[in-house]
Amino acid sequence: DSCSRRTRTDMSGSLPMDNNRILALVGIFPAIAVFLAVYTRSKTVAAFAQLGGLQGREHTQEQIIDAQNSVDLVKPLKLQDKISFTLGVLNVCITCYLMGAAPEYFYLWHTPKAVILISLRWYTFKQSKQHYLLYDFCYWANIMGLVYLWEKPTSARLFQIFFVVANGPLAWSVLTFSQSLVFHSQAHMTSVFIHVSPMLLSHALRWLPPEKVQRARIFQTAQPFAVCDPEGCGVSPWILWWNAMCYFYVPWLILYYVWVFLVLGPRIKSRSYQTLYDRVVSQGSSSRMLHRMFRLCGIETSRRLYKKAVYMLMHLAMGVVTCGLATLFWHSRVAHSTFIFAICGASIWNAAGFYFTVFAQRYESDLAASAQRLAGRAAAQAAQEKMREDGHATQAGVGKSG
Repeated sequence: DSCSRRTRTDMSGSLPMDNNRILALVGIFPAIAVFLAVYTRSKTVAAFAQLGGLQGREHTQEQIIDAQNSVDLVKPLKLQDKISFTLGVLNVCITCYLMGAAPEYFYLWHTPKAVILISLRWYTFKQSKQHYLLYDFCYWANIMGLVYLWEKPTSARLFQIFFVVANGPLAWSVLTFSQSLVFHSQAHMTSVFIHVSPMLLSHALRWLPPEKVQRARIFQTAQPFAVCDPEGCGVSPWILWWNAMCYFYVPWLILYYVWVFLVLGPRIKSRSYQTLYDRVVSQGSSSRMLHRMFRLCGIETSRRLYKKAVYMLMHLAMGVVTCGLATLFWHSRVAHSTFIFAICGASIWNAAGFYFTVFAQRYESDLAASAQRLAGRAAAQAAQEKMREDGHATQAGVGKSG
């Protein structure tokens, strides 16, 4: 078929050195864009890519702040928050160690976390009638990574598709959806894992040193992971992009529209289940953008399937752009590493904003409470002084009358 004809490359080895240098330099620009977007808190990029999706899956910062203000702010952290915070910090420490000292074993750290956290997310979403959100792209991309690790580890094409997806839509979601490395929140840590860990896994396997390739599979009878084609790692960016779009992104897009919107549409509506589309059209800046698109397309209010088709086309536009940028990292470890630092830095920056906002609210509340206590004490002292003065005046009056 047309897809297969495009998967072969006539390059016998890596790309020419000049081309590698060009791709490395170009590949740095996505990381720069991430830094600039985080620094300037760009709403344009966020509105284009988020489509109101993952922000609705968690509490927004304002909602969390309101929840914090509704309880006693001077109480210690709950035990479950302490446990989550401790596990979150340990997770980052172990992840950093494995990425630096033993990247060939990182997949053994990634796999159980993926199974446990995605299962927990399904359970929590099921309780609130949100489990249809697990049909979204990010979860199926994570499942594809697990399929590669444990079912098709010798498929270089599958890894290359996973590489593009992990460093494309998944990675950019950290920036556009304001994913935050909030250690005490299991929901936040799960979202960060879903969008960051596949990117780290792709880096660990793509740039694995030759002497560690044979140790990448812990089972002695298994073959090492296939990353590059037999001809070498010089696959062109165009082929990488085409395979990702042709074999994964577009098929998922079509199946999602048919299955969720057409087949399951009546069931979802009758049982009041939530989907990504429902949140997109009802909240956030993406809602306003989508409604503008609906007006431009002349879609009437009652034509829900047409609106959903426009939404999916906008999703496709995001995939085309971000997958195209991800292909640049295949040929440059420097560009790839820089991009990972930028994405992780964005997550930490978002978390810093969250923590300082919450703590600032708490600090201001403590100051207000202290001011009220001081004012109360001053009022009490003033009342006591007034009572003493009145008592002295009364005693003086009695003495004069006597």
